[in-house]
Amino acid sequence: MQCGDRARIMPQALKIGIIGGTGLDDPDIFTEREEVTVDTQYGKPSDVLIYGKIDEIACVLLARHGRKHEIMPTNVNYRANIEALRLAGCTHIIATTACGSLKEEIHPGDIVFLDQFIDRTFKREPTFYDGKPGSKKGVCHVQMDKPFCEKTRSILIKAAQELKLNYFDKGTAVTIEGPRFSSKAESVLFCSWGCDVVNMTTVPEVCLAKEAGICYASIGLPTDYDCWKDEPVNVAMVMKTLRDNGDKATKLIRRAVALMAQEDWTSTMEELAALVKTSVMLP
Repeated sequence: MQCGDRARIMPQALKIGIIGGTGLDDPDIFTEREEVTVDTQYGKPSDVLIYGKIDEIACVLLARHGRKHEIMPTNVNYRANIEALRLAGCTHIIATTACGSLKEEIHPGDIVFLDQFIDRTFKREPTFYDGKPGSKKGVCHVQMDKPFCEKTRSILIKAAQELKLNYFDKGTAVTIEGPRFSSKAESVLFCSWGCDVVNMTTVPEVCLAKEAGICYASIGLPTDYDCWKDEPVNVAMVMKTLRDNGDKATKLIRRAVALMAQEDWTSTMEELAALVKTSVMLP
């Protein structure tokens, strides 16, 4: 079954895509699981789409790096991932992202609800409207003053409050190309810019979601202090913190989905669709 075929039979109701980052792509979060292999005009997404439900709310899970974590950040097909979720009928995306803390007060194990980014990537396809055959027509100058969906962010924050989690309601992520970690000089520079965390995947994911008319919010999961604190970051350190926080992130997503289902999203979706439409300049 092609992804587009499935999308045509799906009702246009609340459906939440979940993009699981490193260590947080466990399909056991769902009931009524169904795996669907899909393709898009931009190529194949990182892995199968896993359809299921959380508290009877339709959701779709996608492992950003593949379920075996074989895709490095640069090689993630972000366009195919977002397009696959759009064709699946997703109105929202909740993404998790492992990151390094750039501030003393943001501890590994805390949660940061991102509200801004700085783009330090240079090898990625940043838009659906690139003028190439098969891409969307025109040039899209989409507004990015508020990259993340504020309403979805507020619900994630409310869920964190109810669960009594340690969190920060705002945060600027600087997204680097990777897959290497920052040099000490880079890490100190990012701190001097006032950034809160550093990661490798927020851009162009958040930008493409907005172009696609999908409400997108990100759960930043600090695993370390990068290297500005004179303690070099390593994979073992990152994975240990992610394993310790996997249950926390799962509970947060579960509660947020239940809260999102209580909201009327009509005006939010209409405003986002209008924004995208007015952002495209056609030849």
